[in-house]
Order: sequence, then C-alpha cells, then structure tokens
Amino acid sequence: MQVTVTHPTYGLITYTEGFWTGKKTILFEGVPLIKIQKNVYQLPADPAVEGSVPLTVALRGSYISGVTLTIGTEIITLTKKPATSDYVLGILPASLFFALIMQGALGGGLGALMGIGGILLMKSRPNMKQKLLISLGASAVIVAVGVLIILYALHVASLMQNM
Repeated sequence: MQVTVTHPTYGLITYTEGFWTGKKTILFEGVPLIKIQKNVYQLPADPAVEGSVPLTVALRGSYISGVTLTIGTEIITLTKKPATSDYVLGILPASLFFALIMQGALGGGLGALMGIGGILLMKSRPNMKQKLLISLGASAVIVAVGVLIILYALHVASLMQNM
C-alpha cells in the first residue's frame, strides 16, 4: 500500500508498506530514507548543500492503525486513524463468517483476513451511508450462505437417519 503526501517544507513524501511483509519505506522527494533503528529513519545530508545535516524521522503506526511521521516537534499525518465505527463495520461480516460459515483455525484465519480487509475498506470510504451499506450487504450475504449451509446439513442428517 502506498500513500503520497505533499508537505510545504519537505515536499513530496511517499510511504510504502508491504501488506504481507510489513516492510516500510519512506521517500522524501524520491530520496529513500535509511532505517537506523526499528522505527527511526534518516534522510542523508545533501552533499550539494553546504552545511546540510541528516534529518531524523520517527515513524509511528501502520497503514491499518494510521501512520504519522515525527520530525523534531512536528507531526505529519500520512494516513488517518480509523474511527471506531470503521472497526465495528469492518469486523462485523468477518465475525459472522467465523460464527456461521467456517469455524476453527481456518475460519479464524480467514475471518481475520476479512476483518483487516473490511477495516481497510471502511477506512477508504468517506461516506457513512456507503460504509453501512457495504457492511450490512456483506453481512446479509454471509448470513444467507450460513443459513443455507445449516439447512443443507440438517437435510443431509435427516437423510442419513432415514437410511
């Protein structure tokens, strides 16, 4: 996932985070920052500018939880933090999936992936009506499929009993 923000002092800031690996890269005007600690990066001094010093940048958060950069006392928001409603509406279909369709470790894993995807989807939608429609629509489909699976299982059980 990639986010690009224009800052009045530092110019074009590009933040990239790998979904599967979690690897994070930060570019200031196309120049990659060097990772010096776990969440601390540094922009090397510009050799063309006399007296320039390296710029230290602290990274906080992730794409899902919201990303901020701290440079000195200045905090630059790259991605916003999801609202509580984003978490609730994103996780609702995933929890229904786990409860009705597929339980156990596989269902938990798939439900977790669905939950993360739902949160990211809710976070990307600006309109609350869209968020509600998406969440309720996905939940309705999952409940319908779950009810069909339960009815089918009951039907098969009754056929097995009659044999």
